[in-house]
Amino acid sequence: MTLDLTGQKYGRLTVIKEVERKGYTRRWQCKCDCGNERVVVVTQPNLRNNHTTSCGCVRKEKASISNSKDLVSKRFGKLTVVQSTDKRINRKIVWECKCDCGELTNVSTDKLLLGTTTSCGCARVDAGIQVQQKLQTDLTVDGVIIPTLTRKARIDNKTGVKGVSLVPLKNGTEKYKAMISIKGKTIYLGRFDTLEEAKIARKKAEEHYHKPYIDSLEDTEK
Repeated sequence: MTLDLTGQKYGRLTVIKEVERKGYTRRWQCKCDCGNERVVVVTQPNLRNNHTTSCGCVRKEKASISNSKDLVSKRFGKLTVVQSTDKRINRKIVWECKCDCGELTNVSTDKLLLGTTTSCGCARVDAGIQVQQKLQTDLTVDGVIIPTLTRKARIDNKTGVKGVSLVPLKNGTEKYKAMISIKGKTIYLGRFDTLEEAKIARKKAEEHYHKPYIDSLEDTEK
């Protein structure tokens, strides 16, 4: 038996009648309780799973409520709201805020309420500085930053092996070139006919040049 949604309510929508399908999906014309005369056509799945429950008025009302809030003097992370501005982004009020660092910045209502923006940008800078400090103090051995040694091959590396690249030759053939870097110096390991040979050369070089530093860090952490 074909399901008939006529007369049923879904949120603010009352189903009036079925209209032409879109592909295999059944669609229904609905009337919204807000009195909007605009024809509202909703797919059957969106009605039954409550994905669509109005003509769009509910979303507008929520936006209006959040946009009408007075945020002056309220704190959001490192930001304190000073005053509203005449600017609007997607109909959202843009607020002038003062950061704990002393800088002024403009932030829209939604970014403040959602916690997307919590500083003038200094928090991101501070986090970067903290990461660098940790690298220098906790993860560095004799000037060598250990995470750079253990990092995997870049996603744009066509061979999939760190330090190994495919080099085209003038005669139309290709060779696998292996290299390794340590303390700012790049060491050439040779060209090879097969990827496996280049991979072995790179592995031996890692044992010789990288492993002592990695082992040294592991010893200090014990």
